[in-house]
Amino acid sequence: MNATLNPNVLRWARSKAGLSESTLAEKIGVQLGLVKEWETTGSIPFALVEKLAEKTRTAFGFLFLKQPPIPSLPIADFRHVDDAHHLVPSDDLLDIIYSAQLKQNWYREYLILNGEKPLPFVGKASIKIPAKETAADIASTLKIGSALAKITVNWEETIREATEAVEDAGILVMCAGYAGGNTRRKLEVDEFRGFAMSDKYAPLVFINGADAPAARIFTLAHEIAHIWIGETGVSNLKRTYSADGEIETYCNSVAAEVLLPLGELRTSWQRGMSDIGEIGRLSKKYKISRIVVARRARDAGLITQEEFFSFYKLFTSKPKKSNRGDYFINEKYQNSRKFSITIIQEALAGRTMQRDAMQFLGIKKESTFRKYANSLQGGVEWPIF
Repeated sequence: MNATLNPNVLRWARSKAGLSESTLAEKIGVQLGLVKEWETTGSIPFALVEKLAEKTRTAFGFLFLKQPPIPSLPIADFRHVDDAHHLVPSDDLLDIIYSAQLKQNWYREYLILNGEKPLPFVGKASIKIPAKETAADIASTLKIGSALAKITVNWEETIREATEAVEDAGILVMCAGYAGGNTRRKLEVDEFRGFAMSDKYAPLVFINGADAPAARIFTLAHEIAHIWIGETGVSNLKRTYSADGEIETYCNSVAAEVLLPLGELRTSWQRGMSDIGEIGRLSKKYKISRIVVARRARDAGLITQEEFFSFYKLFTSKPKKSNRGDYFINEKYQNSRKFSITIIQEALAGRTMQRDAMQFLGIKKESTFRKYANSLQGGVEWPIF
């Protein structure tokens, strides 16, 4: 028995998944000619519709629409883009946001059920408050910023220490370079750098792990600024400082001041050095990208606007491909260590179904669940195991 669907919808489903006709045929286990026939006539065996939905990562009901849907973000879009194509969110970005929302909702209910109080810093500031003042409050409250960067060895240690400090304060931090842990679904840096989901009980920030380490620390600070002013949304930060929108301009200014205060920059700047050499030195010292240092130098009047744009062009390059590293370390950052420990504790105590906890964490095997749980304890087994 065949279903008659709109050929445009079938082509849309395959295209958005980034699959060629031949690749889709191979994934479903049919001849190439059959896929071509579907996309010409719309007639497809009903038994294969569900498999088509699975292989193209498309909601089953979408395949029965009269026209391809126009996807939209479930949260505000603060991205500054030059290409209108990027205004249409990818399935990977949408999946990441929906997954984060589910985890945040679960964690929020858990906190309220256990009598936790709202966090005082969520929505505490506004874009009317000087960025320097908000930045100082963030740095002192979370114990992050330039002081932390100067005592850490490298970018990776800085982002790790900053992440732990932010989570200790009550903000869930998630970082992943792939959607659903699937290496074939790499998150595109050009599409987004991160997003923030403001909530009085369970604020959450997500960082695109496909970005360079030095850029990720700026994104973290930027998204925290979003939490401080109570604004939920997706950010792009393609040019470090957005040309459009008061909110993004403000959050970028706050992030820059957290990571490299102008007063500290003026004191640290060695005028006898070449500008490019000094930018590189301070980039290593403060564990931030050279682009951010150059912009702060421009803000401080240490280099001209023209010199900044010259340096920006020089420093802009695609981040190096990173090693995927240890599975359990990646899992911890992808799901938030705080969220992971909490939901595992609830599962072991019987207050949450273990299968639900595994689904939240994206883990399919019970043995992997146990190993991940133990890895969060530094290798020590949990009492119930």
